[in-house]
Amino acid sequence: MPQSTPALLLLALATVLQAQNPFRTVPQPPSPVPVLASYPDTPAGKLLKEIKEHAEVVARVEYLADLIGPRLTGSEQLRRAQAWAMAEMRQLGAVTVHEEAYDFGLAWTRGVDSARLLTHNGLRFRVDQLAWSPGTKQPLQAELMLVDARNLAELQGFKGQLKGKILLRSNPDDKRPPLPRRGGDMAVFQAEQAALTQFLLDEGALATLSMSPRKYGLGFTSSGPGRDPKKAALAAAFVPQEPYKMLLRQLARKEPVKLELSLGGAFSAKPVQAYNVIGEIRGSEKPEEVVIVGGHLDSWDLGTGATDNATGSAVVLEILRAFQATGLKPKRTLRVILWSGEEEGLLGSRAYVEAHKAELDAIQAVLVDDMGTGMIRGFTLQGRENCRGLMAQALAPLNDLGVRELSLRTMNSTDHAPFDRTGVPAFAAIQDPVDYFEGTHHSQMDFADHVHPDQLVQGAQAMAVTAWELLNMAERLPHGVVARPPGEGATR
Repeated sequence: MPQSTPALLLLALATVLQAQNPFRTVPQPPSPVPVLASYPDTPAGKLLKEIKEHAEVVARVEYLADLIGPRLTGSEQLRRAQAWAMAEMRQLGAVTVHEEAYDFGLAWTRGVDSARLLTHNGLRFRVDQLAWSPGTKQPLQAELMLVDARNLAELQGFKGQLKGKILLRSNPDDKRPPLPRRGGDMAVFQAEQAALTQFLLDEGALATLSMSPRKYGLGFTSSGPGRDPKKAALAAAFVPQEPYKMLLRQLARKEPVKLELSLGGAFSAKPVQAYNVIGEIRGSEKPEEVVIVGGHLDSWDLGTGATDNATGSAVVLEILRAFQATGLKPKRTLRVILWSGEEEGLLGSRAYVEAHKAELDAIQAVLVDDMGTGMIRGFTLQGRENCRGLMAQALAPLNDLGVRELSLRTMNSTDHAPFDRTGVPAFAAIQDPVDYFEGTHHSQMDFADHVHPDQLVQGAQAMAVTAWELLNMAERLPHGVVARPPGEGATR
């Protein structure tokens, strides 16, 4: 039967509304993960097949992120995650499952943060307190001032101008040549920051605001200096890019810009201990030699810590599951470690290296997964050209899965770095960024819906097979501290 005119109008209206629907499904781009037609009848092939067909890695990410949530070091939520991880390790066949403690300092809890312009448009906007910085106790009301000094020498030029001011510390329009790159030594970096902070306190500054490195209204957080109650500290926060740039435009008018700022973070009354979680699958022929596979279980607290680093933690547990499911027994000992304190300066891995320095020669290699959900392409060799041949051998069963890259690049921003500095062959996975550094990293966007299951499963395959090959190859990777030019390497 022919449709009536009103019926046709309704159909046309429905079509228009559907086209304008902001919730309509957007087609996903094709997966970058290669599809393997078959799996060889080898240990590596068995691991690849098992993980591809039965992986539980996504479910574990969702458990950590959705049920336990953000996991600041020193928090009860991280302690819950650690208890869960130990139970999972035991269920998955690990032995000598235990925690190792180290002194952390004061714990910190985020409160309510707010900012309101008292001049111009009166806007209220998001601010995110720098973790382990002091709160404001009561709202601050003060004028803003741009102080874009990059080191103490440049900061000296503002002497006598900072008393009673809230300082903007980022200048996205800075056209000055960049300063020479500093090295990756965390202690040196912390000493530099302490000197800057002391100068600002001595000058009477009230607080500092920095621009979030994330676009589209995303906040950001990182770690302040306040785990040690004896260290001087200044209230500090990050502001999303859009309101921060608005403040800069207002200041450019040469008119007073006054802000009300409230930061609600609080410290624990007493110092606490932090913990690393450790388990093993003992080697059948060379149990005294060890391959370590790890990731950090702690996270930031604006989101749920899904891609930083529930993904890496879940991959570590997936390796145990795959070894158990296939019944494969490595010649060397596989040691899995879920570190804490990574976000505050690699504290857990540094503590582990210090506590086990007499055993470092027995480590065949360290592999770390900590760059989100993207598929793994290979590993950074930290300048260890003499490891390239054996690492290429370890990656050979993964070449058809897109795992080939062995970069000499030095990367110091995750938990392999303390091992590398002592001469242990220690490598971080090279991963596709997906939306890690554009979105989820340290921001309120870090939720489990940003996990790409196919890429995360591929990453688990890559880590498991690489570990297996290193556990069983006849040769040992050469140790030794690698001489690097000053300033080489990145640090968080």
